[in-house]
Amino acid sequence: MVDWHGILHKLSDKIQGSVLSVVHQRNSMPVQRFKDLLDLQAQDAILETLGKLDVGITLVSEEGDQVLGDGRFTMVADPVDGTTNLARGLSPAVTSISVSETDQQSGALAGIVTNFFTGETFYAEKGAGATLDEDTINVAPDIKYRHGMIGMDISKNPSMDRLGRLIGASRHVRQQGCSAMSLCSVAAGTLDAHIDLRGIVRATDISAGLLMIREAGGVYTVNGELFGDMMLTQGTRVELVAASNPRLLEEIESIMG
Repeated sequence: MVDWHGILHKLSDKIQGSVLSVVHQRNSMPVQRFKDLLDLQAQDAILETLGKLDVGITLVSEEGDQVLGDGRFTMVADPVDGTTNLARGLSPAVTSISVSETDQQSGALAGIVTNFFTGETFYAEKGAGATLDEDTINVAPDIKYRHGMIGMDISKNPSMDRLGRLIGASRHVRQQGCSAMSLCSVAAGTLDAHIDLRGIVRATDISAGLLMIREAGGVYTVNGELFGDMMLTQGTRVELVAASNPRLLEEIESIMG
């Protein structure tokens, strides 16, 4: 049996160390060049670590796919989710990694999300719940949408028809600029829901976070389908709504119309 807890923590630690070793260069180069440096550092750290393991992995990453050994398991990695935040010194920014026994989200076995700024680590394993720094986490109690803390991604010119209704109906909207952390915040009960209707959020950004929500007792839709599946590829882009419970999810869908 594969020790995914040990492997994912080792990977996360290696990426964190590699990326943080160059963060001091942030102010000495253009933002895009710095972002490219972060991605390269993180990808190299993943390949170095996986190369020492006796586990067949198909690595799906923003920096390109790699097959190690027999490629039996699919590993989806966003080494730096929230790259723009990290490049500008804004929190949060995280490492997000998941592993699946198939090439789809429905096969997800384990996932990890680690915050570069705080070191806090979320971890989930299929059927075993979700944790924050090894302490069990659960979604928040039910609350009306108007009074809930709602995460929402409205960057990159989203269509404002449905989003406008959702923004108008909520008293507390937050945008973290980091999809993986927003999903973990729902899993941990610090957000009541997270909404991304742009159709551009990537499987590499959200795979681990979706497993966190499911294991913490929450619900989500992918492209409008409850617990909808998605291919774990670089090109996969989806719409996403995550909530602490089915009633709140239904209320969000009702407001969207």
